[in-house]
Amino acid sequence: MFALYEALLWAVFLVLLPWSAMVGFLRGKYFANFRERLGFYREERSRHDLWIQAVSVGEVAAARSLAARLREVRPALSLVITTTTLTGQGMARRLFPHDTVTYFPFDFRFSVRRFLTHHRPRLYAAIETEIWPNAARLASGMGTRIAIVNGRISDRSFGRYRKIAWFLRRVFQYYDAVLVRSESDRERFEAIGVAADRVRVTGNLKFDLREMTSEPPEVTPELLRLARGRPIFIAGSTMEGEDEMILPHLPRLIAKGCFVVIAPRKPERFEIVAGLLATSGLRWARRSEMADSPAEEADLLLLDSIGELARIYRFGVAAFVGGSLVPSGGHNPIEPASAGTPVAFGPHMENFREIGETFLESGGAVQIETSAHLIAFVEKMIADRAAREELSARGRQVVETNGGAAVETARRLLELLDR
Repeated sequence: MFALYEALLWAVFLVLLPWSAMVGFLRGKYFANFRERLGFYREERSRHDLWIQAVSVGEVAAARSLAARLREVRPALSLVITTTTLTGQGMARRLFPHDTVTYFPFDFRFSVRRFLTHHRPRLYAAIETEIWPNAARLASGMGTRIAIVNGRISDRSFGRYRKIAWFLRRVFQYYDAVLVRSESDRERFEAIGVAADRVRVTGNLKFDLREMTSEPPEVTPELLRLARGRPIFIAGSTMEGEDEMILPHLPRLIAKGCFVVIAPRKPERFEIVAGLLATSGLRWARRSEMADSPAEEADLLLLDSIGELARIYRFGVAAFVGGSLVPSGGHNPIEPASAGTPVAFGPHMENFREIGETFLESGGAVQIETSAHLIAFVEKMIADRAAREELSARGRQVVETNGGAAVETARRLLELLDR
């Protein structure tokens, strides 16, 4: 069974290799991590207590919160942090400057073995739903404990996983613990093959990210200079189609004395959104150009950087969480809410349904249906201080009430390390 999996993995790898090489040549997107993903490292071998796999930026932020709780109990804990994306890697190197940070190996037997032999982790914890059969099987075979933390299964993934539950049941035999966000996630993991006695509901790590929003970003002085005391609206994690929906409405907001920040979710969108702004007639500045040629005046900032959005939310009078006006599954409203910024999101929150419902049921966020409704929400937050303060307080309360997952998850992982 595992031999068939590896054969299929190689087939997919070889088919995609020419495309990956072309993208890597044009964007530098894959060449930088190819060697490490094959299991070749420049630094000396060393033994680590815990290996945390965090796919990208959101998971790295959760890893930081978890690591902080772990080190409150065991300050000398040795960590190796892996990511899959370049953006996640950059953020991990910034947030974990004293730990080993590298890329997750390709799930081939030889590359996983090289990783395990080089880093020798005692415990492997994957954040959210990172199920790699060879990594699990080989790590277990070398005596490494294995866990999923902050586990979740989306509606779309659940249907796919159920079709291969016969295989996943074999893979999950190697897992010592699956720590999930909610009861519905627990039921779904059990449905795809995890033994009931290995699944525990520990809450959502992303409710414990308040410390991430408390540090002012480097761009703060320039942002405040450009805003000149105007209320700031932040459109965060926007996806394809959303910038195009929102941009035509912005002159109306700006004319009423609002400053706007747009932060596309994916780096590939930075140039596309810059092109849209170049033909919009708006006065705008670009974060990546501020060091060399700071703008004298602007009504809009394009935040084409990684890792600053969560810390910019604190300056907003209103925030929009993208991926939700278009059918992309939505993004996490916890970051702006924990920063005390009134938050709105669209109707497409499939990937964050339970979080979205928690906010809506508690009156801690507003759901809008169209870009016009979004602008009306921003206008209300600017004009109605009482409504703004109430929504801000309710959003913060949702975060505080649902916090604590990092402490419980850390306790469970330390139990595994002590076995």
